[in-house]
Amino acid sequence: MVELHSFVPTSSTAQKVANWGHLNRKVLSKLNFRVPEEMIQQLVQSRPGMAEQLLQLLREKIQEKQRQRKGETG
Repeated sequence: MVELHSFVPTSSTAQKVANWGHLNRKVLSKLNFRVPEEMIQQLVQSRPGMAEQLLQLLREKIQEKQRQRKGETG
């Protein structure tokens, strides 16, 4: 579960990067997933297409986990 109070609403680039770092450490690490620093920089700068790239990477990671679980039970 993600505690939303842990993230500071902001327009500051530095705080956005800090929020992503918190997300990496507290949430995504549980999936053995980490958003690379370069991608974080591009996300906080609203580079077109970066959100889609992130979602694609996350989808692939989730699908990989699902295949591993099926392999363990099947």
